[in-house]
Amino acid sequence: MKNSIFGFFKIGGINDGERFAAKYLKKIGYKILSQNYKAKMGEIDIIAMDGDILVFAEVKQRKSDDFGAPREFVTKEKQRKIKNTAQLYIMKNKYSGNVRFDVVEVLGKDITHIKNAF
Repeated sequence: MKNSIFGFFKIGGINDGERFAAKYLKKIGYKILSQNYKAKMGEIDIIAMDGDILVFAEVKQRKSDDFGAPREFVTKEKQRKIKNTAQLYIMKNKYSGNVRFDVVEVLGKDITHIKNAF
């Protein structure tokens, strides 16, 4: 049986939450620069520009909150890895502006965007 989010993303498929989150961010005016940016120390789900702010977004998707909200799975260790990976991205791209770390939570058919999450 296939479940879907707004009829076009299968829940449980690989990267479905990330694709949905990227589509949402584009819809609200973000410019997506990279998805699934990988470095030795970690991975960043979405890197985007929100106006003149460089945003590093972690996407967490769950079918239900039976075991807690998806955002609760962005642990301190995960945050540390994202920040270290972001520093590498910033250095490689010689970026010197403002940055922000967001969490995009996909819970069933609902999306919650938490700006300045950590």
